[in-house]
Amino acid sequence: MAASVDYGDLEYTQPTSRIKGFNMEPVPQRIFDGMKKYEESNRGFGFVCFERQLEGDDGAGHAIVSHRPEDSQISEFWRLNLASPDTPLERISYFDLGSGRTVDSFSPVSGDDWRGVWRAGGAILAMDLDGSEYAQLWRYWEDSRSSTVLPHIDSELENKPGGRFERLTHDNRRYNNVRISESNKIMAFISNKENGTDMLVYTTELVNSQTGAAADSKPFTLPARLVTPPSDKENSRWLISDISVDDQYLLLSKSFTSSHSEGYIVPVSGGAPERILLPNATEKEEETVYLQRFSRDPATPHRIYLISSAYGDFESVVAFDRSTGTVLHITTPEPNLKAPRPVNWSCEGLIVTSEYVYFRANAGGYTKLFVLPLSGPEKDTVLEIKLKDWEGGMFTYSVNHRNGRPHEIVLALISHLSSTSLAHLDIKDHLDDVKVDENGGAYISVPLDRYKQATPIPPSYRTFPPKLLTFSSFDGLEVPCMYYHPNNGQSAVPVVISIHGGPASQSKSNTRAHIHWYIMNELGYAIIYPNVRGSSGYGKHYMALDDVEKREDSVKDIGTLLDHIEKSMKNGLDSSRIAVIGGSYGGYMTLASLIHFPTKFACGLANFPIAHWPSFLEKTAPLRQAHRRGEYGDERKPEIREYLEKISPLNRTSEIKVPLQIAHGDCDSRVPVDQAIRMWQTVLKTGIHSELMVCEKEGHGFKQRSVIEYTNAAKLHFLERYLPVTSPRSPL
Repeated sequence: MAASVDYGDLEYTQPTSRIKGFNMEPVPQRIFDGMKKYEESNRGFGFVCFERQLEGDDGAGHAIVSHRPEDSQISEFWRLNLASPDTPLERISYFDLGSGRTVDSFSPVSGDDWRGVWRAGGAILAMDLDGSEYAQLWRYWEDSRSSTVLPHIDSELENKPGGRFERLTHDNRRYNNVRISESNKIMAFISNKENGTDMLVYTTELVNSQTGAAADSKPFTLPARLVTPPSDKENSRWLISDISVDDQYLLLSKSFTSSHSEGYIVPVSGGAPERILLPNATEKEEETVYLQRFSRDPATPHRIYLISSAYGDFESVVAFDRSTGTVLHITTPEPNLKAPRPVNWSCEGLIVTSEYVYFRANAGGYTKLFVLPLSGPEKDTVLEIKLKDWEGGMFTYSVNHRNGRPHEIVLALISHLSSTSLAHLDIKDHLDDVKVDENGGAYISVPLDRYKQATPIPPSYRTFPPKLLTFSSFDGLEVPCMYYHPNNGQSAVPVVISIHGGPASQSKSNTRAHIHWYIMNELGYAIIYPNVRGSSGYGKHYMALDDVEKREDSVKDIGTLLDHIEKSMKNGLDSSRIAVIGGSYGGYMTLASLIHFPTKFACGLANFPIAHWPSFLEKTAPLRQAHRRGEYGDERKPEIREYLEKISPLNRTSEIKVPLQIAHGDCDSRVPVDQAIRMWQTVLKTGIHSELMVCEKEGHGFKQRSVIEYTNAAKLHFLERYLPVTSPRSPL
């Protein structure tokens, strides 16, 4: 977990709840007032899961969604009536702990007998209480659905008038990736409880569990058996992909880096994991990833569907028959592999049901949804599901197959017009109306049935879609960006370059954070979101171009973007007024950009940044170290440490010549907060104006309303002061 912070003799103010401000100026009330409409429209609705329908339930059932009401500090959980687009949401959580909690898993169950009685319905959560990401396991249920009402349990959260949350684990280890078998007999999860470093796989029974716990008020610790052994080398990072429909096997992946994982199958009862090796793979093992699902057909329970990069630059959908050792290519774009629907983008979000295989494609930051029917007239034909009356953007989706509705989907839609809203679609009645597009691709067109009660407040301000901007970098690499201009390029305005984290992440077509539209509409700045080398979504070759000793090549991409702005975009952008902002790895990129191009920027804003590579790698959560060393380099090797010291912003603060603002959560277990404190102190000593916000009970990213509202307003105030609209910054 994140270590407690020692501020020593550092002086700070507390301008609002949960904020420590170091060298911060007061933020004008007008900015808080001006932000209200942007914050309101950004309170979207997240789809969490379909509830499991119990015996005697009728109707279309319910789902659990997340949403932050206006009067709450953090998001709460709500029940959505799937049959009605008008029925108000039913709130089920009421615990506000004054902290930025994180929920890693919310997995519905039919019930459990852990306390010797049948506790029906509800879910298992992996949830922390402070944003540290060291989640514990919790049992959520409602007394009204169980025949026996348990007394108040000492480890239970107060949640009246909602359901009940009992804590099941009582240590400082991390638990997540909860999976429940289709039969509801088996629960699997991962944890580092064995030794604090290895994320290993455990299983426990929900039925006939024989835990020995009684139906009383005493807390108990959920027993579980270890399935995967600890590593004798680097720490292991296992993930659970699936449980077979016959409850015999677990499908696992072992992750080494963002571009390297291995697939395994292991008996639920325990045993040595069996490596999944795809035949005739064309790519190196260390450049291959796996996302796997078992067949849901009882006749072929151990057939495996995968998204893998084993056959090309992109992650493609294939089917693997273990009994014959053969692979059927479904979307692999290489012509010689004769896939029925080649897709020249990375595929993701694989869901396998008894009747369909679903997946989506990331087409340059826009989502496309596909379905492969496993029976009927369109069997083995990959169909694109085109959404009627959809403005385009990105979305995630969930399929209600565990309640016997494999044709029913709920989408979490997000676009330039709206924060996340929920909509229902049903493909069943549209499969007899298959059309063919201009490229010969088969598709069905399906209308959206939007849930009015899960739709954000419409924006009362101007929004518009991004444009795709590309530029050639120093080595000829084409770098894509999402680009927004407040007046469509009619005049030269200041510009904010916003760099995503990851680094294996991507700036997509979705709507932006609260301050995005304020920056556009109130300040009149343009914003560019570059997907520098190392970004995901453009193939594994592109993603590997910043690894280890090539780290600063991504910084060079920003330098080339600055040149492109100055030489080719002068009619729409003022190259003398540019700010850079980013979080996490994007925070490092912000600091590095200020160092490498000190005369090009007016100011910089870094959120939870990596400032010193060696100490970051030494102090990040132990369970993450091997994974991050695979991406950034192993600081224990002298030659690598020398390089990491050389590129660390903390060692080059004298090269920063413009004001810098930093924000960080004090419970961050990924990038410890001392990275921000040391960077702020060192920059301040050089005579350059530097500000720091430390956010209490927050982790890697902020969850509490008061923290979000203050840090956003402070960022805007900083931009107002150091990126003026009317007068360029003074020359150095």
